[in-house]
Amino acid sequence: MLRSWCLGLALLIFVSTLTEQLPVKAQEASSNGFIGKVQTVLSEEFTSKDGVTRETNGSNLDVYDRAGYLLEFFRYKPDGSVWVHTVYDRKGPATFRVQVVGTEPFESHSEQNVFDAEGHVTETDIYDANGVLVSKSANILVTQQAHSSVYQQMETTSEGAENTTIITETTDPQTGITHQVATRNGRVDTDWIIQRNADGTEKDKIVYADGSYNERERRTDGTTVEDQYYAPTNRHTYQKSDAQGHLVDLVRKSDSDNLHCTYFFDKAGRSIGQINYDISGNILDKSTEEYRDDSHGNWIEKKSIVWDTKVEPMQPKIVTFTLRTINYY
Repeated sequence: MLRSWCLGLALLIFVSTLTEQLPVKAQEASSNGFIGKVQTVLSEEFTSKDGVTRETNGSNLDVYDRAGYLLEFFRYKPDGSVWVHTVYDRKGPATFRVQVVGTEPFESHSEQNVFDAEGHVTETDIYDANGVLVSKSANILVTQQAHSSVYQQMETTSEGAENTTIITETTDPQTGITHQVATRNGRVDTDWIIQRNADGTEKDKIVYADGSYNERERRTDGTTVEDQYYAPTNRHTYQKSDAQGHLVDLVRKSDSDNLHCTYFFDKAGRSIGQINYDISGNILDKSTEEYRDDSHGNWIEKKSIVWDTKVEPMQPKIVTFTLRTINYY
C-alpha cells in the first residue's frame, strides 16, 4: 500500500495544477514516448508469488496514429472481457470528441470540444451514457492586452445550476512576475504568483481558498523542488525532480503519519527502482524494475520486483511481469 500511495502521489506533481489553472486551449496529446512510428501496443501483466503461481492481472491495448497521438484505448479484465473502451476523435493535438464505454468503476460518457480559429477550446459538452447533456462549459477570452488578460468559463449542469470562473492574469514587464487570480462564483478560488528569470530559473506559488498551497522552484542546475501543503489534514509533501523532470525524492509529513520515498531511473529515463522509508530512515519496502528491449529500443518486457526487506539478504516477494507486443507502421 505504501508503494501504491507513493506512486499515485508522484503523478500529482505541480504540473497538473499548472494545466488546470492556465487559460483553456486546444487539448494537447503528449508524445507517446516510443521510438519509431508505433501503431498498436498490447500490454499484458502477470503476477508471480513465491516464484510459482502466475495470475493474469488483465491487459491494455493502445492504438496510435502516425504522429504518435492516441486514437483508441482498450482495458481488459483478467477474464479477457472489455473493462473500458475509449475512442478519441482528433486531428493532431486537438481532441474534438472522447467516447468512453465501460463497466464499473468506469462510467460510460462522452465529451465534445468546440474550437475557435486559433485552436482554443471555446466550449466543452459532457453527455451521459444515454446521450443526455450533463454539463456545458463555455470559455470566453474577455479581454487581452499586452500584459493583462481576462478569461471566463461558464458551466451549466443539466439541473440548471450555473458556475462562473473568471481568471485574471497580469504580467509586470519590468520584473517578469505574472499574477493570476481565479474566482468561482465571485469568490477567490486560487491566487497564483509566477516569477520567471532570465537565467531559466522559476519560482511560483499557488494558494487555494482553504489555505492549501503548492510552491515550486526550478533551480539553475535544472532540478525542481516543491512544497505541497494540504490544509484540511495539515499535510506537507516535499518533492524533488531531476533536470529531466523525473521525481527522485518525496517526503510526506502530517499529524498522523510520515513517509519518505526515493526513485531511480536508467539513462533512458525509465523507472528502475523505488525505496520507501519511515521517518527514522528505516526501509519499509523496496522495488526494482528490469527491461528487455526490441530492435527499435522500446521495451517489450518489464520485470517488477517487490523485495522482502525483513530478511538478509533481501528476497523477491512479489514479481510482476509486463509483456508488450508492439506493431509499427
